[in-house]
Amino acid sequence: MKTLLQKRVVLPVAGIVVLVIAVLLVLEWQARQRALELLPVNSRMGGDFVLPSSRGAPLDTRSLRGKVVLLNFGFTSCPDVCPLVLARLRQVVKTLGADAEGVQVVFVSFDPARDKLPGIKSYVEHFHPDFIGVTGNDAEIATVAARYGVVYLKEDSGSAAGYGFAHSDYIYLIDSNGHVRKLYDTRVRTDEIAGDVRLLQAADRSLFR
Repeated sequence: MKTLLQKRVVLPVAGIVVLVIAVLLVLEWQARQRALELLPVNSRMGGDFVLPSSRGAPLDTRSLRGKVVLLNFGFTSCPDVCPLVLARLRQVVKTLGADAEGVQVVFVSFDPARDKLPGIKSYVEHFHPDFIGVTGNDAEIATVAARYGVVYLKEDSGSAAGYGFAHSDYIYLIDSNGHVRKLYDTRVRTDEIAGDVRLLQAADRSLFR
């Protein structure tokens, strides 16, 4: 009698467990589909690079596999655009909370004549201690910038700095496999960027990858 009662209890419980697992799998599949639809892979730009970094050793972007990368280009003596973008990236990281552990912000300087690694380190870490700054020689930077469609033009600033750059200011969203998924200009809200990061992270956790 007790055995029959146990069977009657165990069978419904097992059915509930199976149902819960099925629901979780469907939710994971939906997350993966949303990421594919809303954040399609941009095959026209991007690519890995190796450049000297503020961490001491060169940064090979292949070492960032498994993380979502937020990439930006600029120069440390930029009077307005670059500080604004890095401040926005700091806000994205703050918004992500614990999810920020799976994110890496990388800042590429295209002013190697003035931006030496110690200065870049101080600059990016002023915004967040986990940000990484990189640079290289002019040819290396030009190659990387071309891969990402970055425009930067040296111009006389008319100030004590001597010169500045007119440049694009996009933030590049790069998935955990190194593919560009979206570009953000300064009009995009930081909570929207954080939401896209979480969408990619949810897709990474999916069993349907």
